[in-house]
Amino acid sequence: MFRFFFMVTLLVLPIGGLDHATSTADAPSERKDRRIDDTALLTIGDDPDEALHEVIGAVLMDDVLILAEKSTSSLRYHDRATGQLLHTVGGEGEGPGEYVSLDLVEAIGDKLYTFDNRLWRVTVRDRSGALERTVPIRPWGNHSAADVKGFFPDGSILVSAWAFGWAEAPMIRRFNIELGRHDPAGTLAESLGTHLGSEHYASPETMSIYPYRREVWVVVVGDRYHVVDNTDPVIRAFDATGNPVNELDPYQPLEPRTLTSGGRDSVPDLDGIDPDDLPRFYPYYGRPRAVGGALWVPDYDGLAPGGGSGWTVYSPDGGLVGRVAASELDIIVLAADDDNVAVLTRDAFDVQTVELRRLTERP
Repeated sequence: MFRFFFMVTLLVLPIGGLDHATSTADAPSERKDRRIDDTALLTIGDDPDEALHEVIGAVLMDDVLILAEKSTSSLRYHDRATGQLLHTVGGEGEGPGEYVSLDLVEAIGDKLYTFDNRLWRVTVRDRSGALERTVPIRPWGNHSAADVKGFFPDGSILVSAWAFGWAEAPMIRRFNIELGRHDPAGTLAESLGTHLGSEHYASPETMSIYPYRREVWVVVVGDRYHVVDNTDPVIRAFDATGNPVNELDPYQPLEPRTLTSGGRDSVPDLDGIDPDDLPRFYPYYGRPRAVGGALWVPDYDGLAPGGGSGWTVYSPDGGLVGRVAASELDIIVLAADDDNVAVLTRDAFDVQTVELRRLTERP
């Protein structure tokens, strides 16, 4: 059955609606607020001879911290106690185990899954990085582009697809995106419905993005996927067959916050677009990630209460795990376990480092 589940901010449900769904209020859990320590246990990338560029993800697995580096098309295995580089796998190319555009890395069970968004190919490795298989991913129907959003515990793959095309006149546009669950061999098993993607500026000559625009992300955590719209405080969760199962409320009521004069000035003039059609409010959320088997949803940059950075963390079943805070702005949590997080930081010259830090209890 073809299911429509998310269009603008309106949820269109299959027959039965939320009778089959649960709210986070129905599943109480013990909230645990944490803080990311300011002191790094180890730092990777601060050696000019071993600099990092375009780190797109990380995994904490056993005694190693695995970094996915797009610039070198490789997975870097580091000793998580010392930071020492142990070995790398991958490399640039189109052969088995190589990448042209490494875009995603996730650990599912004892396997590593990566996706190349130029080759449209999933690569599956064992925990040591040894190649097990590659899986082609292709658009279906009338779609011309595809992207992998994540992986379910049974090895099936959540894929988004859309029909790419140039606009006939200047406009703020959102592609109509279809989600599909593919089996572990990459074959479409079922369509899960459609949603509108992120806003972008489109004209017959160009396409571009701009600050504070509406963005929509789809994130797989466990056997569910979540649709996060940065202008909607409610996060919607679905099972692997596209049925709505949960609505995740924010940790506290959220109200729209009007852009400051500086924020308004940073939104460029777009040819053919009425300025009143451009953002007037800050988004609620930054880019969410599946981290350590949980959904981490960051506050929008620089807007955490009291300053610094903040995240709301939800369990795979949608329960509120708690809040996580950090004193710095603009850090990205890439990986986590019970006691530590791997965070991506940038200095004033945009040089990247990855730090392993402790998670401590907040009073």
